This record gives sequence, C-alpha cells and structure tokens, in this order.
Amino acid sequence: MQREGLTVNATGTNRFDIVICGGSFVGLALARALSAMAPDCYSIAIVEQRPLGEAGEHAADGRTVALTASVKSMLEAIGVWTAIADKAQPVLRIELTDSALEAPVRPALIGLDSSDAPGGEPTAYIVENADLLPALYASLEGASNVSFFAPDSVASFETGEGEVSVQLGSGIALSAKLLAAADGRLSKLREMAGIQATVWPSEKVGIVATVGVERPHHGIARQHFLPAGPFAILPMTGNRVSVVWTEDSGVSKQILAQDREAILGELSRRFGTELGTLTLLSAPKAYPLTMTFAHDFVAPRFALVGDAAHGLHWIAGQGLNHGLKDVAALAETLIDASRLGLDIGSLSVLKRYERWRRFDSVTSAMSAVAINRLFSNDNMALRMLRSSGLRTVDRLGRLKTFFMKEAAGLTGEIPKLLKGQPV
Repeated sequence: MQREGLTVNATGTNRFDIVICGGSFVGLALARALSAMAPDCYSIAIVEQRPLGEAGEHAADGRTVALTASVKSMLEAIGVWTAIADKAQPVLRIELTDSALEAPVRPALIGLDSSDAPGGEPTAYIVENADLLPALYASLEGASNVSFFAPDSVASFETGEGEVSVQLGSGIALSAKLLAAADGRLSKLREMAGIQATVWPSEKVGIVATVGVERPHHGIARQHFLPAGPFAILPMTGNRVSVVWTEDSGVSKQILAQDREAILGELSRRFGTELGTLTLLSAPKAYPLTMTFAHDFVAPRFALVGDAAHGLHWIAGQGLNHGLKDVAALAETLIDASRLGLDIGSLSVLKRYERWRRFDSVTSAMSAVAINRLFSNDNMALRMLRSSGLRTVDRLGRLKTFFMKEAAGLTGEIPKLLKGQPV
C-alpha cells in the first residue's frame, strides 16, 4: 500500500544528492526542510522499512511529543504546522512538585507561566504522534525531488572519493553525495559506519497513556517528582491529558498486568486531586528508558541525525525536539555549503554540523542523568534541599525567564529555522 502523491520506488534514476535512511519524524522533517528551503536544489531518496500506508498505524501508539516553541517556528517555516495547529495543545503553565507517593496534597514548588517566556508565547505544544507523522508525510506529497524506497532497507554502503554507494535489501543500488542515518537509537547504519556509541542502561521504563479528566486542565503541564521517577501530566486538546510515568521495570510489569480499574487506581494515587475523576482512554504501554550517545555524529559522506546520534532519557522531555534541532542545523549546514560551491558530503562541511549539535546534546544527556539521580529517591534531606532550590527559582524572575527560554528551545546557538527564519 502506498500514499497517494508520494513517489515510491522511482527507479528511473538511482543517483541522488542525499539518501536518508529512515522515514519517520526526523528523516521526513529533514527531507521537507531541504525541499522547502532549497527548492529544486537537492534530489532526495528516503529509504523506509515499513510500507508508507502504515505510517499512521505506526504512530498511533498513544505517545505524544511536547514540541518546543522553537520547533513550532521551524514547522511553520517549512509548511507543516498548519496541518496540526488545531490538534496542538499549547502549554500555558508548567508546575513542578516534589512529594512522597502517599502525600495527599502536592503543592507546586515552582510555576512557570507562558508570560515568563520570551514574547509571552507558550513554551511548548503537546501534539500526538498520530497527528504529526501523517502531517510530515503529507508535506512531501507532490514533491518531485523526493523519492521513497519503501518497504526497503539499507543492506550496506561504501564511501568513495566523490560519492557513497548504497545497496538496498531489495537489490536496488543507489548513489549519493551524502547518506543521512535517521534510523533510531539502535541504528544499523551507525554500526555499519563503525561509529561506536555509549549506552546507559536503565531499570526504569516510561509508561505512556492517554487519560480523560473530569475538570479542565487549563493548559497546565504538571511534573510530579516521585521516588520512582518523574510522573508527567501533559495537557492535550479537550479534557484529555497524556501521562508519561517513570517506574521500575519490575513494578511496571505488575501494574500493567492488572485490569483497567486497578491501573486507574494506581494512576489516581500519582495524579493528585486537581483534575477530578480519571478515565483511561488508551491502553498503557511501557517503553525502555535507556540512553545512547554516538561518539561521532559524522564521517565522510555520512551523518547521524536524531536518536541515531543521541537517544536521550525521557526525563529531559526533549528527545524528538533534539532530533528536529539536528534537522535545522544539518539543513542550514548543507544549504550554506551548496551556496559556497562546497561538497556537501565532505568531512569539513559535516564537522560544522557535528560541532553545532554535539555540545547541546551532551549537556542535555548529562543534565537528564543528574536530575534523575537527584530527584528519583525518597531521602528526606535531599527532598528538603530540592524543595528549597525550586522555591528559590520560583522567586527569582531572571532564573524563571532562563528556564522558560530553555523550555522553549531558545538557548545556545540557534539555527535559523528554529527562529522561523528562511535559510
């Protein structure tokens, strides 16, 4: 099955400027960014292992993403946001608590309002994966410079002086100036390229579910720091919220083996009372919370993007946002190089992208580890220290503004697309 308007397995020519392995969020966004910002400049092949007609089914897994304000600006600039705007819930306030599981009341130790953010705009928008992925596919419909090879996979590749030769599992041979690997944290292409990655295993899992609530959520995102890990309640359109619940894997198995009423009881223990009676709208699913980080992001004619470069812990809440930051940085790097007449697959060009994204990704990964260790315990002395620190942040306007800029993705060296500017 294929999607109408997409060019699938177009074998008239197998020579491209860029081959992208991975037709999910990051791979599609990279193709769209290059097509939108440099029309007719690049011929692009996307290799995806799933049939294109299964895109919506793959995304309908109950997960959501909190897209930062900067990523929203990029999606506006490349013509994707209009397709999901009415399905996106703006986050108008962020509240953090630090309480024991049995605490009947969880007062907010810090509250960050959108009015504290630059421009007074929401720092993030909650979007369902099942809405975002089809919108990215739709943005490429009718794009004559983008060809899909699906279902297919990269079996091997070989880098030469002027091109990279890519052999697909179907037997089709492709050649390009650049191969971009957007095939996830277990990237096979990263392994083929000989790039090592550090893996931080975890005994924790993230339980995800969509929950109906009795009372309006008013666009408030709540993060309860509980002994097992953070319990995030993210507002969705309508009287719905998305729960991202960090739990020990053994405890998770016991909880998810229970019936719906028992699971609702466990959710209610962690929710607090602000939103009233809960209704389970999707079957909870557990996902592993390991982290990966590639030692190199690039090699000659080869670049890692998204989780293939850095699979971040969910506590950062920034996994896909960081992947889309990669897209903005790589697109700007390649377009700038083309305008200067440089080879987009040369290591000197690609190193600019690596320098741009590596530091930001490392600091986010290490911050996630540190925050997880600091908050995921029930030590009373540490809880008092944490609470004092959060209250101090809540009282200091400049610190609150900094945290809001960080939440909006507006710190560090920002690619033009993340500012909503053309490249």
